[in-house]
Amino acid sequence: MMRDKAFDLLYQSFNPALPNTLWFVDENLIPEHAPAAMGNTRVIANRYHLHRQLLDAGWHAEFSDFDCQDLAPGSYDQIYLRIPKEKALAHYLINTASRLLAPTGSLILSGLKQEGIKGFFDRADTAGAQTERWKLDKETWAAAITFTQPITLDDKDYTTLRPAVADTSFSFISKPGVYGWNKIDQGSQLLIEHLRDIIGQSKPQSALDIGCGYGYLSLHTGKMLSIPVIATDTNAAAIECCTANATQSNVNISAVADDCAHHIDSVFDLVVCNPPFHSGFGVESQLTDRFLASAAQHLTPDGQAIFVTNLHIGIEKKAADYFSIVDTPVQTNHFKLIHLRLPKKGKATVSD
Repeated sequence: MMRDKAFDLLYQSFNPALPNTLWFVDENLIPEHAPAAMGNTRVIANRYHLHRQLLDAGWHAEFSDFDCQDLAPGSYDQIYLRIPKEKALAHYLINTASRLLAPTGSLILSGLKQEGIKGFFDRADTAGAQTERWKLDKETWAAAITFTQPITLDDKDYTTLRPAVADTSFSFISKPGVYGWNKIDQGSQLLIEHLRDIIGQSKPQSALDIGCGYGYLSLHTGKMLSIPVIATDTNAAAIECCTANATQSNVNISAVADDCAHHIDSVFDLVVCNPPFHSGFGVESQLTDRFLASAAQHLTPDGQAIFVTNLHIGIEKKAADYFSIVDTPVQTNHFKLIHLRLPKKGKATVSD
């Protein structure tokens, strides 16, 4: 597994001697590459699977969408952050660090030049902070940022759920930090348009949405088929938004934080999925297998799974390892729907 040089640079600053430290962990962490747990360090992770893995490794880890309202101002000597992909989240966490750090404390911020890390340093400087910068190489930078007062970089009101997008059936609540948070994904829309035709005369009694995001597939599936839906995602922000949308629209959906439904024991007549093919800043090839394995594991023997993917992503061959019947009933210029039946239960295992 390829190392993240920005994390390696960040880890060089980890200091177990400091009494109170905080580490913000976003989606791009590779837990296997993290240093040994430090008992003085509190970790807040917004991805459920990372939270679980860090707990198992001995870290004092919490899972939330970086909810820091109950943390006392000036209570930390050092805060660590590898810059997130989402700019609004990065600004929110830098702003939060400026409030939580003691007067002599510092935010250790790392990232890659191509991710705009120097721009974050410059914006902190402009807001009145002081930065001491260093680099691993010409592409990988870090800085110790000291704040003289709390700052307010533009975080797009990160913590606030807001009306984001609507179609003829629903008005969706969302926020920055959720994939495609302010748009309707065309692939998901295609799946819903063809859902009834694909499932045919079958009458599913329950459904699972793996990687639910703000809940587009869950809400439409639940309403169209008048069935309960379990929606799952590893992203804390996605679970919060999906729950809010289900409540607002009065659709029978239970949103559960999990990684590829690993800890969900039930089986379902229908699985819908618009799987991600990126993890953090890179592409993770194992994601395809893990989502297919989860779908097979959670289907009843006569159940059906429907995946939507970009046209160029060839998951059919892998899908045949997990299902006896693999069809592609719909293709457009950009997307295709994969119809999966007769799960091979012996093959279907999902690693934590």
